[in-house]
Amino acid sequence: MKRFPLFSKLATIVFLALLLLVPLTLIHSLVYERQARGSEVTREIAASYAGTQTLAGPVLVLPYVEHYSTETRERDAEGKWASTRQAHKRAGSVQVMPAQLDLAGRIAVERKHRGIFEVPVYELEATLSGRYDLPDNPAVERAADNSSITWGEPYLSYSVSDPRGFAAAPSVSVDGAPATVVRGAALGGLQGVHIPLPALRSKSSGSHDFRLNLRLRGTERLAVLPLAGETRVKLESPWPHPSFAGRFLPDPASQQAGPAGFHAEWSISSLATDAARQFIAHSADCKGGECADGVSDRLEIRLAQPVSVYSLSDRALKYALLFVVVVFAAFFAWEVLQRLAIHPIQYLLAGLALAMFFLLLLSLSEHLAFAAAYALAAAASTALLAYYLAHVMRSTRGGLAFGASLGLMFGALYALLASEDNALVLGALLAFALLAAFMVLTRRVDWYALARPEPQAAPSV
Repeated sequence: MKRFPLFSKLATIVFLALLLLVPLTLIHSLVYERQARGSEVTREIAASYAGTQTLAGPVLVLPYVEHYSTETRERDAEGKWASTRQAHKRAGSVQVMPAQLDLAGRIAVERKHRGIFEVPVYELEATLSGRYDLPDNPAVERAADNSSITWGEPYLSYSVSDPRGFAAAPSVSVDGAPATVVRGAALGGLQGVHIPLPALRSKSSGSHDFRLNLRLRGTERLAVLPLAGETRVKLESPWPHPSFAGRFLPDPASQQAGPAGFHAEWSISSLATDAARQFIAHSADCKGGECADGVSDRLEIRLAQPVSVYSLSDRALKYALLFVVVVFAAFFAWEVLQRLAIHPIQYLLAGLALAMFFLLLLSLSEHLAFAAAYALAAAASTALLAYYLAHVMRSTRGGLAFGASLGLMFGALYALLASEDNALVLGALLAFALLAAFMVLTRRVDWYALARPEPQAAPSV
């Protein structure tokens, strides 16, 4: 403390702490860069495998052609009014949603690797069964009141976001009879398959049962649109980390998730969802997977990864400045209590050693389990700082004590990272404990005396 007055030293310490934000910010940007690379790898794998999937249908489509005529009146060459009639025809379709739909399936999951990154992909093996109630007189939006309707061949349309995901051609039966599956959803801009139903052309109404067996591949996310009057979905998988999203969560009594996998069931009435209207509105003027994406009423499962090492590293970096402040405060307290001057370069080197902890944590966690990477990075940083500070403080016992304290801080930080729900209260308690420790250690210090300039030595004669 002889060469630096109190306030000059404090200003220097604050400047060094702010200067260390530069390497910490660079490490932070590196975390975001690695996260972005992980997302890019997910897109690359989806592009060569199959993307996220949204299932819609099957929808019974009743195509028709409307015939009508219009009359126009105009004057002829002699100035007399003359009437002409022109015939028109317009193609359209009526979409009939299932009265009941049951989907039961199992999601098999594997991990695709590219470099150090891995992406979960899945194959859904499911059975869809249900019933259609064909109306006597389907409602048609007519272009003219006097028009006539010619009905075409009905078909079932089944939509998926990415048809590359079909691991095999679906097998379909209607009223117990097998049906042929044709490529293309044949409904607006939807992608998928359709099933012609020539036998229904001669039937004006009635109930018809269907059954569809499906094997579909996808990446990370699976969604189902509840288009039926009553939609029941039952899914299970060995994947232990499901994330249920969308507008409808599984029935609480059925939801199970653990190390052995998950099981979930949904039961959704058309009274609780507007999915059918949204689907019809979007299917006419959309392209590809955008059609289903326009329907917000959906149930969704994401194959969530265990807590991402990048999100954990990002959360750890939020406490980096606190670590730097605590270490610098400990240095300053040691200077005050022991009357031992510590050079700003030594402050800076200790701060850089702390910054290296976060870089080590990020790099090691890409190859090891996060707990092991954290333990190695914390042990390396603690050992380096304890060894260095034992010489800076000119006390082996002081260096070891400082290393032990730093180890406790690293342990407290890990507890913060492991307990996200309690992170705020734990962080507040840690900050309070550190402030209390500093106040207790310096409670007898006469700060006014330290702030006075030291008397100049008398010149030698």
